[in-house]
Amino acid sequence: NTSQYAHYVFNTLDQDHSGLISFEDFVQNLSILSRGSLDEKLRWAFTLYDINGDGCITREEMTDIVSAVYDLMGKVTEPCVDEDTVKEKVDRIFQKMDKNKDGVVTLDEFLECCRKDEDISSSMAVFDSSI
Repeated sequence: NTSQYAHYVFNTLDQDHSGLISFEDFVQNLSILSRGSLDEKLRWAFTLYDINGDGCITREEMTDIVSAVYDLMGKVTEPCVDEDTVKEKVDRIFQKMDKNKDGVVTLDEFLECCRKDEDISSSMAVFDSSI
């Protein structure tokens, strides 16, 4: 099921929140994902997770995105993913990222954690392009 994840990506691409993705929005985002620095890519990812755009990622927002990613993966995941699996994943993410334990992940916390994590940093290179 791609619909929920597609909705979140669309909202991230729709920078002026017009309900439409302009060619400029599309090109700017594509440029960030394909040729941007690690920080630019991480900031883009943060905006994907910060669904309401308030500058913080809540557990609810993280749960929504993680659930959408698992839905996107469909039957590929083994064992099957249920609400407890998603909750455990979100708990682990917050334990790692929410340094001051205030219940939200700020951009600074997100960037700091992602920069230090080799797996996250290297996964951002998947978007690199030589176009």
